[in-house]
Amino acid sequence: MTSFRICFFSCLGIALFAACHTSVSVKKREITDYFQLLPPTDTIHAEISAQSDSIVAGDTIPNRLFFSTLPSAFLQEIDYVADSSAAVVLGRYYFALNDSITAYWVEIRQFWFQHHSLLLYSLPQKRFTERITLAEWYGGDGGQNLIGSWLFDYDGDGQKDIVRQSIAHSMIPVGDDVKELTEPSVSLLLGKHGHFTAVPVADSANLIRRFPIRSAW
Repeated sequence: MTSFRICFFSCLGIALFAACHTSVSVKKREITDYFQLLPPTDTIHAEISAQSDSIVAGDTIPNRLFFSTLPSAFLQEIDYVADSSAAVVLGRYYFALNDSITAYWVEIRQFWFQHHSLLLYSLPQKRFTERITLAEWYGGDGGQNLIGSWLFDYDGDGQKDIVRQSIAHSMIPVGDDVKELTEPSVSLLLGKHGHFTAVPVADSANLIRRFPIRSAW
């Protein structure tokens, strides 16, 4: 009888352990799980320093997950992301634009190319619906391009807008000398109902002066 009880309780313990073990499963991480909540702020400044290659802290998103989740049209809009296996993708922050749209700030690095995008995620549709370039740095010895953005309520309607500045830098041989050219430009994207629309800029020089981005030039 004693041996029967030992055998019975041993089998019962094994069965309970197996049941508990099978009931616990590891939750598969979604792409949105790799971002941290951005603390409340009125202004967000996204830029890449041309003088630094240091990687800002962020949760590395597996390449297979990132490049298979985003619509191919989004990736085609990003220059120089030709080989996804060589890219480093970092999930930086997320924040709500309104009750139905959440913005995800992602960074992509591939060799000398650096890029930041804002990905808009529709909660009702449960998918990414829009991509906006926030910051970028690429180029070589002959020329470089730098992009940076300011996100804040530009027009006072309570919704975040984007002032995005670009700087094109080039070195042009002139006889025995080299002429250095720096051409800044700016664009304004107004946010309405979780969507950003580019609008004409009346005074580009004023916006460039008010919302600068760092550069080595």
